[in-house]
Amino acid sequence: MAVDSEVAREISPVLTPKQLARLQPYGSRETAAKGTLLFDEGDHSIDFFVVLTGAVEICQYTDGGMRRVVRPGPGQFIGDPSTLTGRAAVVQARADEDSEVLRIPADRFQRIVVEDSELSDLFLRTFLLRREALIEGNFGSIKVVGSRYSRDTHRIREFLTRNSQPHVFLDVEKDQGVSALLDRLGVGVEEVPIVMCRELHISRNPSDAKLAHALGFDLIVESDLCDVVVVGAGPAGLAASVYAASEGLTVTAIDHGSPGGQAGTSSKIENYLGFPTGISGQELAQRAMTQAVKFGTRMANPVEAVGLERKGVDYEVRFSDGRRAQGRSVVIATGAKYQRLDVPDADRYEGCGLYYGATAMESELCAGADVLVVGGGNSAGQGAVYLARYARSVHILVRRDGLAETMSRYLIRRIEETPNIHLHPRSEITRLIGDGQRLRTVEYKDQSAGKTVRIETPSVFLFLGARPCTHWLRGTVALDAKGFIKTGPDLEPEELAGHARDSVRPPSLFETSLPRVYAVGDVRSGSVKRVASAVGEGSIVVQFIHRALNGE
Repeated sequence: MAVDSEVAREISPVLTPKQLARLQPYGSRETAAKGTLLFDEGDHSIDFFVVLTGAVEICQYTDGGMRRVVRPGPGQFIGDPSTLTGRAAVVQARADEDSEVLRIPADRFQRIVVEDSELSDLFLRTFLLRREALIEGNFGSIKVVGSRYSRDTHRIREFLTRNSQPHVFLDVEKDQGVSALLDRLGVGVEEVPIVMCRELHISRNPSDAKLAHALGFDLIVESDLCDVVVVGAGPAGLAASVYAASEGLTVTAIDHGSPGGQAGTSSKIENYLGFPTGISGQELAQRAMTQAVKFGTRMANPVEAVGLERKGVDYEVRFSDGRRAQGRSVVIATGAKYQRLDVPDADRYEGCGLYYGATAMESELCAGADVLVVGGGNSAGQGAVYLARYARSVHILVRRDGLAETMSRYLIRRIEETPNIHLHPRSEITRLIGDGQRLRTVEYKDQSAGKTVRIETPSVFLFLGARPCTHWLRGTVALDAKGFIKTGPDLEPEELAGHARDSVRPPSLFETSLPRVYAVGDVRSGSVKRVASAVGEGSIVVQFIHRALNGE
C-alpha cells in the first residue's frame, strides 16, 4: 500500500538543474546497481541522497514483507528528519533499477541546511511532510501490542507519539488477530505491553530509556565541553537551543521526557503568534526541535538531570545514568509539572484513568463516554474543547467560582458555545472507584449545592496548578518559597554572598545565583506561564550568555 499520488508529489519534489548544481560540491556521484541497499530501516546517521538516474524504492518492513512507501526518480531526494537528527531511519532505501545517485554525508548535509536558505526550506518542509505522511498513513514497522487501558502501554505510546516515531498500535482489547500474533511469538497476554520491530526484536514492557537507545535519541558526547548546556526541551529550552546554536554557540540540550514539555501535551494552541488556525503542542515542539538540530544542537532524551556542579570556571550537569555534560554556561528550562490529584489511590490510576494531557491518543478512550477535566487554566480549556469532539460529555471541575480569573476569554466563549461541555464551579474530586487497573467511577464534592455527585467515567484529565521541576537544584541555586528559581533583580544580596561569582557584576535578567547559570520559562520565579513568553525568554537569554562568555 503506497501513499496516494497527490501526497507523493508533496513528499517527493523534483529539484531544478540549478538546485542540483548547488548540491554537487557537497557530495559524490555513485552508481547503484538494482537491489543495492542505500540504507536500512534502523540505521543511524544516514546520508542524504539525490537520485540522478534510475529510481530508488522507499519501503518499510511489514508482516507480509516489504511495503513500498514511494519510489523517487531522477531529481528527487531521499531523506527525512532522521537525516538531520542522527536517529534511526524509519524506512529502507534500495535501488529499484540500475541507478546513479549523489551521496551527501550527514555532516555536509548539515552545512547545506545552514548555508543555503532556499534548499534548507525545501528539505525541512519536505522532511516534516514525509514524517507526517508516515504517521497518518499508519506506516511503521514498530508495533506496540497492549491494552489501551494499560498504564505502561499508554506510557510507551505517548513516548513514541511525542517523539514523532511512526508505529502501529495493536489493542488486545479489540483488534482481531492479536491473540494469534501473540501465540505465534510465544508471548502471553499477561506479558504485554510488548514492542517489536519486524517481529525480530521483541521487548517486553521496555523503559523509555531503552526505547530511546534503540531509536538513536541520544547524541550526547560526554568528553566535549560545549558553550551551553540546556536542561529542558519545552518551549523555553528549545528556543534557547535554536537561538544559541544559530548564533554559533555549541549546544547540548537534554530533556527528562519528550520535546515540548507541558506544552507538548496541548491538543491545540490557538493564541500563539503567527498561527491563526492554531497548532498542536506536539507539532510546535517537533518543528522547534528540527530547527535546533538544523543549527547543530545535540539533542538527547529521555535524560534526567540530577545535579549541577561547578568545575573551575565551567559547569557539569550530572545525569541519573552517571554521565555528565560539560558547559561553559547552563540554561535551566525544566519547566513545571501538573500537580497530582490528592485523593486516595490516585497513583494507581495514572496512565489508566488519570491523564495529564489531551491528545489524539487519549481521545481514543473518550468515544461516547462521559469524561472529566480538572483545572481552570488555558490548558484545561483547550483539552475540554478538544475532547468534546469525541466524548458524549465533558465535565469541567474547578475550585473557583468560575473561569474568568484563570482562562482566556476566547476559550471561555468556546466552552460556553459547546453544548456537551458542562462547567462545575466550586467542585473537586474526592474519590476514585475502580478495580485498580481501570477507572470506573468518580465522586466529586459540589460545594455550591452541598452534595456529593457520582459519575461513571473511564477518564479524568488533570490540569492542576504546576509545581516546578527543581528538586535536583535544592542547595545549588536560590529558590523562592514555592521552589521556583530566583533570577536577576529578585535575588537578595545574601543569596549571592555564598556563591563564588567570577566578577563583581550583578546577575543579569535571567541569571541565577550562580554566574552563567540561567533560568527561563515556567521554572523561573515570576515568569508568565505562557508558551509565547517562554519562547521569548529562551531567545532573549542568549544575548546574556554571549556577554558573560565574552567577559562582559
